[in-house]
Amino acid sequence: MNRRMHFTCSTAFVTVLALLVSLGTQVLLGAITPVWLFDGPGDSSSGVVLIAGVSSFWRADAIIRALSFGLGSAIACLLARRLSWLLVLLLTGMATIATAFAQFPRPATHEQLMVWSAAAPLASLLLAMALRAWRGAAGDEPEAC
Repeated sequence: MNRRMHFTCSTAFVTVLALLVSLGTQVLLGAITPVWLFDGPGDSSSGVVLIAGVSSFWRADAIIRALSFGLGSAIACLLARRLSWLLVLLLTGMATIATAFAQFPRPATHEQLMVWSAAAPLASLLLAMALRAWRGAAGDEPEAC
Protein backbone atom coordinates (compact mmCIF):
# COMPACT_ATOMS: atom_id res chain seq x y z
CA MET A 1 0.00 0.00 0.00
CA ASN A 2 1.22 3.45 -0.86
CA ARG A 3 2.49 5.25 2.26
CA ARG A 4 0.70 8.45 1.28
CA MET A 5 -2.66 6.67 0.92
CA HIS A 6 -2.08 4.96 4.25
CA PHE A 7 -1.56 8.33 5.99
CA THR A 8 -4.64 10.00 4.46
CA CYS A 9 -6.85 7.15 5.66
CA SER A 10 -5.39 7.00 9.17
CA THR A 11 -7.58 7.53 12.21
CA ALA A 12 -5.60 10.55 13.43
CA PHE A 13 -5.70 12.29 10.07
CA VAL A 14 -9.46 11.84 9.55
CA THR A 15 -10.10 13.03 13.12
CA VAL A 16 -8.17 16.26 12.52
CA LEU A 17 -9.92 16.64 9.18
CA ALA A 18 -13.28 16.16 10.91
CA LEU A 19 -12.41 18.93 13.37
CA LEU A 20 -11.50 21.33 10.56
CA VAL A 21 -14.64 20.50 8.57
CA SER A 22 -16.81 20.82 11.69
CA LEU A 23 -15.46 24.19 12.76
CA GLY A 24 -15.55 25.56 9.21
CA THR A 25 -19.12 24.37 8.69
CA GLN A 26 -20.14 25.87 12.02
CA VAL A 27 -18.80 29.27 11.03
CA LEU A 28 -20.37 29.06 7.56
CA LEU A 29 -23.80 27.95 8.81
CA GLY A 30 -23.71 30.57 11.57
CA ALA A 31 -23.04 33.27 8.99
CA ILE A 32 -25.70 32.30 6.45
CA THR A 33 -28.54 31.06 8.68
CA PRO A 34 -31.29 33.64 9.21
CA VAL A 35 -32.16 34.19 12.87
CA TRP A 36 -35.93 33.94 12.35
CA LEU A 37 -35.54 30.36 11.10
CA PHE A 38 -34.90 29.06 14.63
CA ASP A 39 -37.18 31.43 16.51
CA GLY A 40 -39.51 29.18 18.48
CA PRO A 41 -43.24 29.64 18.95
CA GLY A 42 -42.76 30.71 22.59
CA ASP A 43 -41.19 33.80 24.00
CA SER A 44 -38.24 34.61 21.75
CA SER A 45 -36.43 36.57 24.45
CA SER A 46 -35.83 33.37 26.46
CA GLY A 47 -33.80 31.99 23.57
CA VAL A 48 -31.41 34.94 23.38
CA VAL A 49 -28.01 34.43 24.97
CA LEU A 50 -24.65 36.16 24.70
CA ILE A 51 -21.80 34.42 22.91
CA ALA A 52 -18.54 36.39 22.76
CA GLY A 53 -20.47 39.59 23.43
CA VAL A 54 -22.89 39.06 20.55
CA SER A 55 -26.59 38.27 20.95
CA SER A 56 -27.35 34.79 19.73
CA PHE A 57 -30.07 32.16 19.88
CA TRP A 58 -29.04 29.08 21.85
CA ARG A 59 -31.40 26.73 19.96
CA ALA A 60 -29.97 27.82 16.62
CA ASP A 61 -26.42 27.51 17.92
CA ALA A 62 -27.06 24.01 19.29
CA ILE A 63 -28.60 22.85 16.00
CA ILE A 64 -25.78 24.40 13.96
CA ARG A 65 -23.18 22.73 16.22
CA ALA A 66 -24.92 19.36 15.90
CA LEU A 67 -25.14 19.63 12.10
CA SER A 68 -21.54 20.81 11.78
CA PHE A 69 -19.97 18.14 13.97
CA GLY A 70 -22.27 15.49 12.51
CA LEU A 71 -21.05 16.41 9.02
CA GLY A 72 -17.43 16.35 10.15
CA SER A 73 -17.90 12.93 11.72
CA ALA A 74 -19.64 11.61 8.61
CA ILE A 75 -16.76 12.74 6.40
CA ALA A 76 -14.24 11.17 8.77
CA CYS A 77 -16.15 7.88 8.81
CA LEU A 78 -16.38 7.81 5.03
CA LEU A 79 -12.65 8.49 4.59
CA ALA A 80 -11.35 6.20 7.34
CA ARG A 81 -9.69 2.95 6.36
CA ARG A 82 -11.77 1.10 8.91
CA LEU A 83 -14.38 2.22 11.41
CA SER A 84 -12.94 1.18 14.75
CA TRP A 85 -14.26 2.07 18.17
CA LEU A 86 -11.15 4.23 18.54
CA LEU A 87 -12.38 6.44 15.69
CA VAL A 88 -15.80 6.78 17.31
CA LEU A 89 -14.19 7.73 20.63
CA LEU A 90 -11.78 10.18 18.98
CA LEU A 91 -14.58 11.91 17.08
CA THR A 92 -16.68 12.22 20.23
CA GLY A 93 -13.67 13.43 22.21
CA MET A 94 -12.80 15.92 19.48
CA ALA A 95 -16.29 17.40 19.66
CA THR A 96 -16.13 17.51 23.46
CA ILE A 97 -12.77 19.27 23.48
CA ALA A 98 -13.97 21.74 20.83
CA THR A 99 -16.99 22.47 23.05
CA ALA A 100 -14.75 22.99 26.07
CA PHE A 101 -12.71 25.57 24.17
CA ALA A 102 -15.79 27.39 22.88
CA GLN A 103 -17.23 30.14 25.00
CA PHE A 104 -20.42 28.93 26.63
CA PRO A 105 -23.46 31.09 25.92
CA ARG A 106 -24.25 33.47 28.78
CA PRO A 107 -26.64 34.27 30.40
CA ALA A 108 -28.39 30.96 30.00
CA THR A 109 -30.18 28.45 32.19
CA HIS A 110 -28.55 25.16 33.14
CA GLU A 111 -30.83 23.31 30.72
CA GLN A 112 -29.79 25.58 27.84
CA LEU A 113 -26.12 25.09 28.68
CA MET A 114 -26.55 21.30 28.83
CA VAL A 115 -28.28 21.16 25.44
CA TRP A 116 -25.75 23.52 23.83
CA SER A 117 -22.71 21.71 25.20
CA ALA A 118 -24.03 18.22 24.41
CA ALA A 119 -25.09 18.99 20.82
CA ALA A 120 -21.71 18.50 19.12
CA PRO A 121 -20.48 15.43 21.05
CA LEU A 122 -23.83 13.64 20.76
CA ALA A 123 -24.11 14.34 17.04
CA SER A 124 -20.56 13.06 16.47
CA LEU A 125 -21.15 9.96 18.59
CA LEU A 126 -24.52 9.05 17.08
CA LEU A 127 -23.49 9.62 13.48
CA ALA A 128 -20.17 7.78 13.84
CA MET A 129 -21.90 4.81 15.49
CA ALA A 130 -24.63 4.75 12.83
CA LEU A 131 -22.11 4.83 9.98
CA ARG A 132 -19.99 2.20 11.73
CA ALA A 133 -23.02 -0.09 12.01
CA TRP A 134 -24.08 0.63 8.43
CA ARG A 135 -20.64 -0.12 6.99
CA GLY A 136 -20.30 -3.17 9.20
CA ALA A 137 -23.66 -4.51 8.05
CA ALA A 138 -22.84 -3.83 4.41
CA GLY A 139 -19.45 -5.46 4.84
CA ASP A 140 -17.65 -2.93 2.65
CA GLU A 141 -14.29 -1.40 3.10
CA PRO A 142 -13.35 1.63 1.04
CA GLU A 143 -11.58 0.80 -2.21
CA ALA A 144 -9.26 3.84 -2.23
CA CYS A 145 -7.49 3.03 1.02
